[in-house]
Amino acid sequence: MTEIPSEPTSQTEEVAFDDGVIVAGPGRYYRNTRYIMLLVLVGMGIWFGYDGFVGWPNLNKQIAALQAEQAQVQRQGNTKRANEISQEINRLGGAPKSDWDLGLQKLLCFLLPPLGVGLLIRALYNSRGEYRLEGTTLHVPGHPPVPFDNISEIDRRLWDKKGIAYASYDLGDGRKGTLRLDDFVYDRPPTDAIFERMEKYVNPVSDDMEEKESE
Repeated sequence: MTEIPSEPTSQTEEVAFDDGVIVAGPGRYYRNTRYIMLLVLVGMGIWFGYDGFVGWPNLNKQIAALQAEQAQVQRQGNTKRANEISQEINRLGGAPKSDWDLGLQKLLCFLLPPLGVGLLIRALYNSRGEYRLEGTTLHVPGHPPVPFDNISEIDRRLWDKKGIAYASYDLGDGRKGTLRLDDFVYDRPPTDAIFERMEKYVNPVSDDMEEKESE
């Protein structure tokens, strides 16, 4: 039994290579960034909600009170106080916030937190389960077990730049499909090892040619 050392980057802390088995769990960085995104969107929703329901309405009341005072002192001919009030109004932002401004803040308050939850749910679904290679049989969430012998084509056009590959398969019993390997969504070292083993098995001639060219 040969062990291939790898850097632990998954939630399982280890990559299993025992007896030809390779396991790639959900990518930690991929999931953590989605957790952070949820917190950011919820925080922004609370911020906008405070402005729309509390902060800006109170600000409008302050500006309205100052404008009323300014009109009064202007009628009294108190130019100095009128100028002071103008400066206070400018420090508060000048004109009151419009109904459109308040409505937009309230809308963002209600939209952003659910958006964050939706994005997290989608990310957890996309990274559900694990990639598992047992010998020459590949298990990918959402697909039946696929032996390498039943893979008809590997699309690696995005592999070198984005770490994404597609493998088309036909199990011969009416079940056909295209599975996806993504070394960002799932742990990179074991995902890359799965892809390399799959490509070497399915396209051995092209692999040999690449090795010769590299020499």
